[in-house]
Amino acid sequence: MLTIGTIILVGNPIKELKANEPPTQQQAQKLNQSKESFDVYLNSENKIEYRKYDFRRIKGTELPFKIIPNKEDKYSFEGIQTNLKIKDGWLVGYDYGEFRGNLFWFNEDGTKYEKITTGNIKNIFEINGKIFITEGLAHLSMSSGQIFQIEKKNDNWIVEKKVELPAAPYATTLTKDKEFLIVTSHGLIKVNQDFEIETLIKEGFWKVYLYPNSIQITGEDIYIGMRGGILKTELNNLTNQIWLTK
Repeated sequence: MLTIGTIILVGNPIKELKANEPPTQQQAQKLNQSKESFDVYLNSENKIEYRKYDFRRIKGTELPFKIIPNKEDKYSFEGIQTNLKIKDGWLVGYDYGEFRGNLFWFNEDGTKYEKITTGNIKNIFEINGKIFITEGLAHLSMSSGQIFQIEKKNDNWIVEKKVELPAAPYATTLTKDKEFLIVTSHGLIKVNQDFEIETLIKEGFWKVYLYPNSIQITGEDIYIGMRGGILKTELNNLTNQIWLTK
């Protein structure tokens, strides 16, 4: 059990799940109709747990204030919300699917805010004092994404694209070497600190059908939560794949 602010997250040990062979694409197509979707996360002891995926659940730390938008921004705060505490306030991103999204900066108590950029904000990271955002969208036959860096200079936010991704980044975590480990709409990739892309899985069985929503790494084990179950694999042995289900 992990308490963040006033929200209590109750998870389930991953070891309780059944181990199966990964689904074929035909089986994945059938799982597309499943009402179960699993979210993986690290608990307070840095152990993997799972829970039912809820798109309304905030990613990151809960804000200590209520967002009160200006009249002109009434519809700018919609979609899946991602928060990151930074030294001079908060970054708050939104992913509203085909209706886009936005990235905002708020001061400490939420009384002031600025729109930094538009886009489908997936994850926000601070690495060695620098802030990076994964952004992208998979819709119909289109799938694209990017990693960009933001920095405030002379009271202005600078947005710099660091790399174009081969597909939309559904979920991202960091390896022990601070590399981006990204499950995309198509497969699994790693992006190093020089923003060079390494394709780990070119085309996963989840493509089109199972919508990954979360990814975690502990030691060499990778867990990816999605519709129908959880994929467990290994960073240095990606052919070893186990499909975890209830």
